[in-house]
Amino acid sequence: MLCMLPNLVFAQEDIIMFHNCENLFYPLNDSLTEDDDFTVEGKKHWTFKRYNAKLNALAKTYISVDEKMMPSIIGLVEVENDTVLDALTKDTPLRKVGYKYIHYPSKDIRGIDVALLYNPKRFLVEQHYVLPTISDKEQDRTRDVLYVKGVLNKLNINIYVVHAPSRRENNIKKHLRQEIFSQIYNHIESLKEKGEDNFLVMGDFNDNPWDETVLEGFHIKTNSSDDSALLYDLMMKNKNTTGSYVYSGTYLSFDQFLLTKSLKDRLLYDEFFNSTHVYKPSFLINKDRSKRLDIPFSTYKGYYYQGGVSDHFPIIMKLKTE
Repeated sequence: MLCMLPNLVFAQEDIIMFHNCENLFYPLNDSLTEDDDFTVEGKKHWTFKRYNAKLNALAKTYISVDEKMMPSIIGLVEVENDTVLDALTKDTPLRKVGYKYIHYPSKDIRGIDVALLYNPKRFLVEQHYVLPTISDKEQDRTRDVLYVKGVLNKLNINIYVVHAPSRRENNIKKHLRQEIFSQIYNHIESLKEKGEDNFLVMGDFNDNPWDETVLEGFHIKTNSSDDSALLYDLMMKNKNTTGSYVYSGTYLSFDQFLLTKSLKDRLLYDEFFNSTHVYKPSFLINKDRSKRLDIPFSTYKGYYYQGGVSDHFPIIMKLKTE
């Protein structure tokens, strides 16, 4: 019985992870999207050898999170299609977990989508769909917002996976990001009115927690002790201290967890699951020690192939789910 005790305790906890895995493309060209750079003949010379190395590096990242358990749920963005998700879950060491995934092809011009990996032994999926597209304009084609409802161990939970429009072209998509955030918030409110609880929004928002789009779109309170808020941003406290992404020598917290108080009260912490929720073991950090920041070891730096995992650090959280 003493030998069994750690497993009994372990069964009441679950790890949730989110990762922008940086352009996980299949090396063959898709004529319907602008994926030419990430093909064998493309500017980045995206070969099958490099593709397979990235798959295994991503698997290593997710396996390394905790020596006692694997993540029960992993939200992913910048995945091209079912082919890469099949390869990640079945052709790497992740196959031992038996991960399933939820994915819908989006209208994104580059052909990159969002997805949810889950361990079916820990997470029972009840419902999933994508939220309606905000705009029908060709220039506003972007990734979907994925909604998944299910039971994590014994905990009912509602999950959203988001990859908001980028800041390119002088941040022309700022208004669209805020509209998407508002749409998610309104969707949460409508479900809450029907009796649902335990909401988690995770994703790459392409904005920081303290930026106007996030504060107004999700109605975030900057005072974390304010119990009147519907959603709490776990990355709010990371300002000027750390982040999951680095640009022009500055930490950015584009990758975020937003959750209701009912989930916030279930958070667990230890050596890795700290208050920053940014996961950055040494093999994910750029080897240039002269930098004053921890820079994600990216697969590419411009057109130069570095062989790293991603230009974003994953973010992680651990929940008590009994």
